[in-house]
Amino acid sequence: MFNRNDFSHNGGKHYTDPISYRYNSKYNQRGGRKNYRPESNRNGDDVDTLMVSINRHLTTDGNPSQNLSSRRYVTKHTQDRRPTRPTYQLKKAQINQTGWWRVTIQQAGTIGKERVMSTLKAHCPRQFQPYHYFIDPHTKAGVFFVNNQQDADMMKRANGKIEVQNLDILRIMVGRVSAPIASMDEDLRPHFKDYLLSRRFNKQTFQLDLSNLADDEDLSSLGIFPQFNKHGFIRDVVDIINKDLPMTRQLDLGSNNIMNLYEFRNLHLNNLVQLSFASNQLKHVDNFDNLKHLSQLVHIFIKNNPLTLPNNKCNNSIDDIISIIQQKLPQLKRIDDIDLTPAIRFATDIETIKLPKSLPHYVPNDMQTFLQNFIEKFYRLFDTHDRSELHACYHDLCMFSLCITKLEDSHVPIRQYKYGTLILESRNLQFGTDNNKRISLLRHGKTAVLDFLRFKYPLTKHDGNSFHVDVISTTNNRAVFTINGLYKEVDQNTNNPIRCFQRTFTCAPTTAGILIIADHIMLSNAADAQIEKMTHSSTTSSSQDLNNQNNLNTNIDIQNQEMVQKFSRQSGMNIEYSILCLQQNNWNYDKAAEVFLDLHSKNMIPTDAFNKS
Repeated sequence: MFNRNDFSHNGGKHYTDPISYRYNSKYNQRGGRKNYRPESNRNGDDVDTLMVSINRHLTTDGNPSQNLSSRRYVTKHTQDRRPTRPTYQLKKAQINQTGWWRVTIQQAGTIGKERVMSTLKAHCPRQFQPYHYFIDPHTKAGVFFVNNQQDADMMKRANGKIEVQNLDILRIMVGRVSAPIASMDEDLRPHFKDYLLSRRFNKQTFQLDLSNLADDEDLSSLGIFPQFNKHGFIRDVVDIINKDLPMTRQLDLGSNNIMNLYEFRNLHLNNLVQLSFASNQLKHVDNFDNLKHLSQLVHIFIKNNPLTLPNNKCNNSIDDIISIIQQKLPQLKRIDDIDLTPAIRFATDIETIKLPKSLPHYVPNDMQTFLQNFIEKFYRLFDTHDRSELHACYHDLCMFSLCITKLEDSHVPIRQYKYGTLILESRNLQFGTDNNKRISLLRHGKTAVLDFLRFKYPLTKHDGNSFHVDVISTTNNRAVFTINGLYKEVDQNTNNPIRCFQRTFTCAPTTAGILIIADHIMLSNAADAQIEKMTHSSTTSSSQDLNNQNNLNTNIDIQNQEMVQKFSRQSGMNIEYSILCLQQNNWNYDKAAEVFLDLHSKNMIPTDAFNKS
């Protein structure tokens, strides 16, 4: 094994020793200036004096050719001429400089920690304190840290001069670092956990105070140097809290130089109600997305962070920041000293929305008869050519509006029919920003509503089989209900597009009956599946109507068939309506004719009754 007193090994001079180079170049090489470094008396019986002498010799150039006479010469002149006080203090400060140095020992993982450290301590001239020893998983090197320059220089001088028995010479590299490694090794974790439980956790209030840990001298004495700006250290702290302090209700992480909250996404404290990140280095409000899972959190502190300063990176005011955080964490009731009002939000960020079971639509029993009659009568009149008979359905002070939606980006296949000039009448607030135009497109009064429906709205043919009715409200002597369904445009100058509509009516009883006081239509193009279903339904209905007509004609005897033909010729109605009129009057020709004349004079017979095509 190598003897550290044999300075002839490896050429004597240690190339990693900056102090020896400094003294050689500054004092010994300039005009033969003397070396003013203080020397102690070399007393062979004094062990401490001997160790200091050895250490001092390693600090100098360690030239093996230096004989005893030259050493006596340096000692003699040192005793005769002592350095001035400022120069001596400067050298002492340089030698005793504090900080952190990383010491890396190659192949220590193969040799073993205990063997490496025991050999290193046995061959060093004085004791030193290593911190945070660990094995680098990639290089298998052993790494630890020392916190003063004397220890660092001693490690540098030991490079290549210490041999582990029957193995290899230790290759040691030393470098200056700002702080030790952030993560804690297996030896330090139990000490840190015990410290938190005994010194930082209040068992009565379940409060965990982790504020300003970096300045805690008790932790430093344990060899733990908190660095919350490092992900590894935060990960270790979060893991300890989850395993050993899951009952925590209040957590204070203030004044810890925390720069982001990414690792706190793994903080699982089901009872946490208060959390403080005050006086840290948080710059982005998006960090708070990592706290969404803390469902019981109601109070958070964010003051004295860069994001709360007037000149923050995003130029957001404190009100804007609080509003954004509240949107991300809607369970919050208080931020710093500000009480929050309940936020209005949509559950768009929830992956699964659980709703109570309900029917697809609801119609009260006392409304069923009314709605059945209303829908049958209204859409029979609405699908006529001139729609003039709708006059009896609207209140004098009614209102009407139209909204056309654009679904170009829909994931459902949609037949993209154009709306023509009707798109100009849409009050879609998403696309219209002119308030005056919005007001002008809102029709007021029966005359304005009917003029729009008669002259601007396309002719339609509704599919009754597609209707779905939902009653919204029946309070305050009003009935508000919505009808969803499909219709086909039957204008001659169009390609008969099929539209999907949602129409909301507000009706009220009057002396003239139940009238419409508000009518709102929302239109969109029908999906391909809806068009196919409507086409199949229309084909089936036509076949059924034809079969019913054939059955009806078959069941009518010859005498009645002659009566139907005669009634159709004299009234001008088609066969279907003529049969219907005669059946309702028990095949009494005169009575049926009287009823027809009365209804015709009141303009209450639909125009379809006279369509014989």
